[in-house]
Parts: sequence; structure tokens; C-alpha cells
Amino acid sequence: MDIYFAAVFTDLVRHSVVWNRVSRDAVTNVITEYRYLSQTLASQYGRRHENFTGDGHLFLFESADVAVHFGLKLIAFWKQRRRYLTKDSADDLPIRVGCHFGECSRIEDSDAWIGRVLNIAKRVESCASPDSLFVTQTILDLIDLPAYEFEEAETCELKGDFLPRRQLYRLISIDHTALAARPEDRMTAEDWFLTGVGQQRVGEGNSTEVERRCYERALELRANYPEAHNNLGVLLKSSGDQLGAADQYNAALRLWPRYPEAHYNFAILLEEGGDLDQAEIHYRDAIKFRPEYVDAWLRLAGLFERSNDRIEAERHYEAVLQLRPGFAEAHNNYAIFLEAGGNTARADHHYQAALKASPESPEAHFNYAMFLESRDRVQAEAHYRAAIRARANYVEALNNLAILLQENGDFAGAETYYLAALRHRPGDRNTLYNLATLAKVAGDNLAADSYHEQASKTE
Repeated sequence: MDIYFAAVFTDLVRHSVVWNRVSRDAVTNVITEYRYLSQTLASQYGRRHENFTGDGHLFLFESADVAVHFGLKLIAFWKQRRRYLTKDSADDLPIRVGCHFGECSRIEDSDAWIGRVLNIAKRVESCASPDSLFVTQTILDLIDLPAYEFEEAETCELKGDFLPRRQLYRLISIDHTALAARPEDRMTAEDWFLTGVGQQRVGEGNSTEVERRCYERALELRANYPEAHNNLGVLLKSSGDQLGAADQYNAALRLWPRYPEAHYNFAILLEEGGDLDQAEIHYRDAIKFRPEYVDAWLRLAGLFERSNDRIEAERHYEAVLQLRPGFAEAHNNYAIFLEAGGNTARADHHYQAALKASPESPEAHFNYAMFLESRDRVQAEAHYRAAIRARANYVEALNNLAILLQENGDFAGAETYYLAALRHRPGDRNTLYNLATLAKVAGDNLAADSYHEQASKTE
């Protein structure tokens, strides 16, 4: 059956040239991070299909507006991300994005798609300037032009196109002020959905409430909107409404049974509620419908670890790191898993890999510090301090550093960090008991009794 989709093709500029100049591992890490970012963003916008090949990354969206919102956000986010990934190199890897709307067909019994729209989108991408989104006139005809800034780009002959030459346009930005000023009675369900997703860029205290209202309004206008159900489910879960979130995930999956993100989000909800069997089913479905779903692989590894199935847990941790070698959280979790199994050499390797991938990660420094306490207390102290530099209110790190200093005989230093922990978490029972112990060792029985009394009054 033929379906009309907005096809988005993306590619990293000059990556083959860079590949020949720098280490294969370095370029592989950059490309896997790009793929992870693009897939994560595409999931927020409800892409209906994706495919990564040596020629680039293809995404299919149901509407032109959703497609160009995704394309512009991907360019902006990749600019930020690659500054860190290439900070030690003179090489840069900008992105090109092309978009066209048209007819395509899904191959029977497969998730593969064919059609001229895919070929044209790829040709448009190849014409795009670095860090630019180029679109065809067809896209301009379908989007709400007053909400976008755009300009004519060039006229190109696109191989496989039925037109001898096609005018291309560069979409520059979205006018969020114009979007916000639009009368509500003129907004479509898609307008509300895109406004909701756009709230993720705001970072203001009330943005979550605004986002939630947008998805609710979208569903009032279009009840069969799986992406809005899924995104609303995420917000409801974060606010503590577990039953409401489950209803939204179920609604999304009834409308789109092959929706990997809805399966994944529902699985997290089920796992946290203690239903591990159903959680496993939905994690597996998420991976079935999106085989390179790194986050689902990682959550499933943790689920197997929680179920004490160490063989499956290890297999899934290895799969995660094969898909995304620079995934700091995966290295960190795998290191904890290996340490618990007594494989300290491999655990040390993955702790260090986590820190290499994310040098400012407070959790990575904290976990490595705990690992090092029985092996190298000097280095353990250094990593506790690094964790605190990265997160000043990291109470667990403050407490552990204080205990370490106390055991080393630095009572003044220990007291400083215990008190810092209390400032960030007043009335913390463990910290109060630790302070009582410290005061007792220092011979200050009055202070020790006071801290004990305060600790006994806490919940």
C-alpha cells in the first residue's frame, strides 16, 4: 500500500575524509553518538521508520511540519554535542539534512520502504550546505510558512527526479513567538503536539505543565494520536500518576503496536512497579521494532541483573557497548555488575571507560571511588572530590569522603564534609550518626549526644 510521508535524510559531512585521517575508534565513537542523538530526537517526534546505511540516515514522518521541526532540532543539538566529541581534534563533522514529501511503499512482510520520495530526499540532502536543512517546494507547500524563516538555496538537477531541475530552499529557523501567538481555536492537533515537544527547549519551571496541556489539547482534537499519548504518558509518570501513564502507553500501543518508544516507556513503568515479566516483554518488543534501541538494551541488561540472570545480563551489556561504545552510563553499570561478580580487572576497565566517555559525570567518579577504596585510598579520595566538584550537593559523595577522611585521621576535614552534607540534606539520619561517631572519637561527648538525639528524631 502506498503512503505519503515526509522523508528526512541526514548525513555527516566529510566523514569518510576524516575516517582516513584519525583513528577508526575515534570516528566510530563520533558516528555512534550522532546516531544515538538522531534516533533519540526522532523518537520524540514519532518517526514512523528509520534506516541507517553507509549513505546516511533515513527517517519517515507523517507530516512535513513534524519532519522539519525534527531536522532543525537535530542540527542545533548536533552542533552542541560534537563540540565536546571533537574538542581534542582539528576535525569537525557537521551535518546535512534534506527533506521531501511524497509517496512510498512498504515492502510486504518487512520494515523496508521504497519510493521516489526516498531517492529525492537523499539527493536534496547531498545538495545541502553543512549544518543546514534543505527542502523542496513540496515541503514549503505543506508547512505553515509564517512560522518559519527560510530562503532560496539553489536549483539542482536531482538524479531520479521526474523534474529536470528543482528549486531547493534552506529552512533556517522556527519562529516560536509566532507559534505561541497563534489563536488557540486555529491550532490543529499537530500544532499542539509540536508546541509540546518544543517546550523541551524552554527549560523554564512551568514548561512541564505547558507541555502536558499541549498533549492533552492535541488528544482532544485527535484521539488517535499515538505520539501524543506516549509523550503525555512520560509526563504523567514523572508527576507520579502511574495509572494515568499506563493508560496513555496502552492507548499509544493500541493505535501503533509497533511503536518502540511506547513499549520502552511502558516497560520502565512496569519494571518500577515490580512486574518484571511484563516489563521484559515490552523491552523485547521495543528492541524487536527498533533493533538498535540502545537504551532498551541497557534497561533489559539491568532487568536481567536484577533477576540474577548474569549470563543474559552480560550479553546485553556487551550488546549495548557494541552499539554505542562511548555510552558512559552503560560502562558504569557494567562495571558495577562485573565488580559484584568478582571480575575486578574488567570492572576497573569499564569504570575508566565511563570516565573517559564522560569526565564530568559525578556518578562515574563516585562509583569508581567506592571501587578504589580498598585498593587505592588516595585515588578514591580524588574521585570523591571530583564527584563533589561536578555536583556540589552530592550528599552520598560528601558522606563517603568524610568517612574516608575520618578513617585517615583528618577529623577536621571529615567534619567539614559531614556538615556540608547536612546543609544539602538537613536531618539526614546517616550523616547525624556519622557526626555523632566523629564527635565521640574526638572526645566531645556533649556534641555526640546531641547528634544522636537529632538522629533518633528523624524518620
